[in-house]
Amino acid sequence: MPARNAARLTVRDVPAYEQGLAAEQPRPTRVSLGRVAFGCCRWVQRTCGVHFQANGENENRMTTLVISAMVLLLVLGAGTPAHGTRALVGSAGRVISTQGDDAFADRLDAEMPGLLEHYGVPGTVVARISNGDVAWTRAYGVANRATGAPIRPDMVLGFGSIGKILTAWATMRLVEEGRLDLDAPANRYLKRWQIESSEYDAGEVTIRRLLSHTSGLSIHGYLDYSPRRAALPDLVESITSAHLLEGVSETLQTGRLSRGNVALVQQPGSGFKYSGGGFAVLQMVIEDVTGEPFAQFVQREITGPLGATSLRWGWTPELEANAPVPYGDEGQPLERRQLSIEGIGSEIGTVTDLARVMAATVTGPNDEPRGRGVLSEKTVTSMITPQPGTGSVQGLGYGLGMLNGARSVSHGGQNSGWIAFFILDTVRRDGFVVASPSNRATPLHPTITNLWLDVTYGPGPRTDWAPAPALGTMALLPLSVAVLLAVALVVTTVRLVWQVRRGRRVRVARPEARRLWGGLPWLLWLLFLVYTVYTTLPLYLPGGWPDFWPTPGSLALAAVLAGWAVYSGVAAFYAHQVKAG
Repeated sequence: MPARNAARLTVRDVPAYEQGLAAEQPRPTRVSLGRVAFGCCRWVQRTCGVHFQANGENENRMTTLVISAMVLLLVLGAGTPAHGTRALVGSAGRVISTQGDDAFADRLDAEMPGLLEHYGVPGTVVARISNGDVAWTRAYGVANRATGAPIRPDMVLGFGSIGKILTAWATMRLVEEGRLDLDAPANRYLKRWQIESSEYDAGEVTIRRLLSHTSGLSIHGYLDYSPRRAALPDLVESITSAHLLEGVSETLQTGRLSRGNVALVQQPGSGFKYSGGGFAVLQMVIEDVTGEPFAQFVQREITGPLGATSLRWGWTPELEANAPVPYGDEGQPLERRQLSIEGIGSEIGTVTDLARVMAATVTGPNDEPRGRGVLSEKTVTSMITPQPGTGSVQGLGYGLGMLNGARSVSHGGQNSGWIAFFILDTVRRDGFVVASPSNRATPLHPTITNLWLDVTYGPGPRTDWAPAPALGTMALLPLSVAVLLAVALVVTTVRLVWQVRRGRRVRVARPEARRLWGGLPWLLWLLFLVYTVYTTLPLYLPGGWPDFWPTPGSLALAAVLAGWAVYSGVAAFYAHQVKAG
């Protein structure tokens, strides 16, 4: 949450706001191309079993470098969570309300149309929590830029890592039933897989530490999958297999080599480390203890009794028909993608229903207890209490902060094309939930938070949140790689022309097989990029291999790869002139 008023907000609010954003995705990291290349090399080194030697005598060294470069360029050649070019809102911003007005609603009505245009976000839905209940839900902007159809309050959106709170409620339900011990090792309940480590004590990975992100497990978040995937990896494969992008991201964040699988990377209880991997393990715990699918258990035991009947954990044709179009970093429409792990935040539903669940964290308007009978008041209170080793920023599932001296809870979430955030003052029992179908909504949500702070606590100094850059880091990198390859292609082409004019190369009737074969890697690379990014064909890829959507970077890279393939074919018809004698 933005530190907009030093008298009311402490630095403890900032991690609570930031920790949930992009939690399913590998956390965006601004790094140099060299650092990303190093991360790719290290990942290939571990995953492919190829090692570097300082003396250069290992025959695999060049192979490793080539594979690493190809991995890097393929990753950079397509879209990943990043800021993109600004796109204008399709309309001035239509407003639809389900209930009455208040000061927060008035500010939103007045400012949201301009904010949507300023931040390049097509539409947004906001639900107000007041007096421990959902007061109203309002929608602004459009659901589809192409048609101009307005976004509606009853539409379903993705909420990303806010769903970790639902996972926490499901876990605590089992604790209350005596089926889980909060301070027992997670391995006691895992039947399909066990946490193992030769460096740290896996027995110290408890249910409490998984819920409070102090378990020491790796992987901040996971990239979701295209609906073109022939099959999604199951939970065991998602946890244990190597994941390319997640491994590179984890390596760059921690400086510790990662294959992208869930592993114990620090002593449990030694400190806070946000771990989507830990919540993947919690999903496995819930399923192994109950013997039923995660979503089925949560719907029956948690969201259904709380009245949040629209919440689901996977896209269906019916849900898609009632959802806005998600948009990417450059404002391009995206597919409705799917996470392979439900417990980290694949939930979909109306903003009103999500707000109903969050409102159950506090006492209701008619003195309904915290938990609303789904969980006991004592249990919910423990969940919003700072946990050991977190620096007071984390409860059990909830991010924690302080607002005007009162405990606040919050969480953010992001999947491809969806960003959401909620905050709730647990004393005033006042807050809101916001969700947007756009990767570019990241600075919009703290700006909306500023409006809520003004009407709730009084005007104060505010932080102005700039729009996302025209091209974010992960959009600039593939373009940079394409430019480097293009420069090399131009230099190589000029050299060939110069050699032909000087008579050092001559036209031959039969092309040189060696040069034709030299163009094959460029052609195969191009075909693979087109297949994975630009076609509608089913994707048959390993579970840990990412798939992407079109971006300016992928288009530029495809053009340069095509140029290299053409050059290789042309150069094969110009052989070096053999000097007589």
